[in-house]
Amino acid sequence: MKIKPLLLASILSIASFSTFAETVNINKANAAAFDFYLNGIGEKKAKDIVVYRAQHKSFKNIEEIKSVKGIGEGIFKKIKADLSLTKGEISAPKKTEKVKKSSKTSKTSKAVKHAKNPGLANKIVDSIG
Repeated sequence: MKIKPLLLASILSIASFSTFAETVNINKANAAAFDFYLNGIGEKKAKDIVVYRAQHKSFKNIEEIKSVKGIGEGIFKKIKADLSLTKGEISAPKKTEKVKKSSKTSKTSKAVKHAKNPGLANKIVDSIG
């Protein structure tokens, strides 16, 4: 019985990393897109990126994102492959249906709730029972 939570955790890890593979258009994306798609960018840094862009009209090159407070060389290395000046995502996907709670699946429900792709996570949970 302990195999299911381990299997689910492994699958959810892979599924959540797959959402980070999306390219984000740094000249058009909203804060939710930065937060959702870019590993290492949370709500605060995402808002800071949007504010910086508004103050400077647009990013002239990808490296300019390092001028945003809190984004240094380390974070830049993690996200640079997922950034574009002209192509990519501009908003995060809409939230999917909520997970039903039960005592049997409480850990599973929490994992699904915090997954980057809850729809995929729900399908995986349903398939493994």
